[in-house]
Amino acid sequence: MTNTIMAVFSNNSTCAIRRKRATERKWYEWQGTRWLFLLLAVVSATGCMSLPERRKDFGFAVILPFMRMDGTECYYLDDFMPTPDNMVVGKSSGLHLRYYTYRSATYKTWESERIMLAFYSRDSRCWSLFEEYSTARI
Repeated sequence: MTNTIMAVFSNNSTCAIRRKRATERKWYEWQGTRWLFLLLAVVSATGCMSLPERRKDFGFAVILPFMRMDGTECYYLDDFMPTPDNMVVGKSSGLHLRYYTYRSATYKTWESERIMLAFYSRDSRCWSLFEEYSTARI
């Protein structure tokens, strides 16, 4: 049907119709590009935001054993310590280090708070407590 309409018009009018179609195509291409840039801007803006940390409180607190912060005390942690939520292991010169973190624990007089205990050892078997921290819930 388009071929018959073009045959009826003169050469000038067919050129005008072709130009109009080309202009419409460019407008649609520009709209697609605009939406693409908008989508990229939204994705990059939300990608830079960090989600707030959700507290995972399971309704119970781990009960940690009482330990003295003394260099002469020796604890075999692998035998009796509850599994921590996070444990960091490292080495500083001749000492082996372990940091135990509990999200919800009861230790000494601290109840249901985030607790971090730090231990050091010379032989990786007998550990001594050298730091204990309690973080208040926010």
